[in-house]
Amino acid sequence: MARLAAHPLAFSWSDYAPLTRSCAGRTVTLTDAYDEAVIDAFCGLSSHASLAAAMEPLLQEWQRVGLASGVFAGADEARSWTGCLRHQMASAAALPAEALWHGPRGRDRAWVLRLSAFVEPDGTLAHDALARAAACAVTALDLAGPPPPARAASVIAADLAGALMAAGVPYAWPEGRATAASLLALLLGAATEASAALAVRLGPFPAWSGVRPTVLRALELAVSSLPPGAEPGLDRAARTALERGLAAARRSGLRVLGLVSLRPPGPVERLVGAASAGAAPVPSLIRFDDDTTGRPRRRLIGPARRLIAAQGLAPEQEAAVIAHIVGHGTLEGAPVAALERLAGFGLSPTALAPHLAGAVSLAHAAALAAPGIALPVDDPLLAALERYALGTGSADEAPHLGARARAALAEGADEAARAAMEAAVAPFLRLGLDPARDLGQRRRPRAAVG
Repeated sequence: MARLAAHPLAFSWSDYAPLTRSCAGRTVTLTDAYDEAVIDAFCGLSSHASLAAAMEPLLQEWQRVGLASGVFAGADEARSWTGCLRHQMASAAALPAEALWHGPRGRDRAWVLRLSAFVEPDGTLAHDALARAAACAVTALDLAGPPPPARAASVIAADLAGALMAAGVPYAWPEGRATAASLLALLLGAATEASAALAVRLGPFPAWSGVRPTVLRALELAVSSLPPGAEPGLDRAARTALERGLAAARRSGLRVLGLVSLRPPGPVERLVGAASAGAAPVPSLIRFDDDTTGRPRRRLIGPARRLIAAQGLAPEQEAAVIAHIVGHGTLEGAPVAALERLAGFGLSPTALAPHLAGAVSLAHAAALAAPGIALPVDDPLLAALERYALGTGSADEAPHLGARARAALAEGADEAARAAMEAAVAPFLRLGLDPARDLGQRRRPRAAVG
């Protein structure tokens, strides 16, 4: 994550180790910041042979347009901006949304930021780097299309719940809602200030005068809606960013509108490895994918791995926590009594071994290994064997973790927690595009005329 904090003028794609895999009959190269399981997501987005080949023409075209239009004061500023975006793309922290992959201009304008990429290894949130990423994204979105009257653009906040989990903040706690609101407020403030800075150089978008009162009221509401409870550094950064963005919008107007949004999962979110979508919680601590040989495997999701790694556990303790959730992936070392019980049904560990990685239960693995054998579902010895091999899927009773870490690793959430999260982040979304919702207003029914 420290690499994202810089604005390297000379950054190149070769500064990251390549990740090369076969997909759809062709060889594809990303960077080592991406997961090998997302290669097919890239193939669905682009026909290019590498991420560099797909993204570099866009960056160069945007840089050229920015220099020609006056967005950039000079070549050094343009190269710094381009290097910043290239860095985020190579780090799997940010990418343009789907439409922009197929041409540098004239497309729907949206940019995906994976919030969990801005969580440091110790669990702190790199709010300065996140604010810079939002500002760079707004400039890219301004350069990416023609100027319609509303100039709508979206910085899409991806993996919100994943970022909370990686930072060790429980989704369902008030602190989780405050942290989520602060993250989106920080994005909104930084994006608004960047939009106003573009307006200083190029003028506000044509319809600004008509929507100015609505947008400024929405920004004022955002400032007053930021709940307390986030980590003090993030809270201060979010409030400062909102206030600076509001002041800049009042002075100069805005060049692009909309600024921050959430959405259901999409191919770009899958490519960057987002573990959650929109304001919803992380759905599962386990992901199923194929290894390089095409064999299925069970893995702990990235935010959960990062949270566990930040706990300061001894290696054997960390391994025990992970094994509790996703299992050992083998029956070797399992309790002898449980193995004997399995053998009583005519199954051996050797026969089950190839099927454990992709199975959702021991009975599932047994059915794959020997379709004629059905294991009972209520046998306590077999249940213990299943926990050993496949894990519990949950951190609720994981060893070596405190209550807060277990709560942060909770997958899913009840309807009340989901609704509370949606309400907490709503004031910071899509300013100006849905004024009635963003201002928290509802149309009152007219009184009946008697």
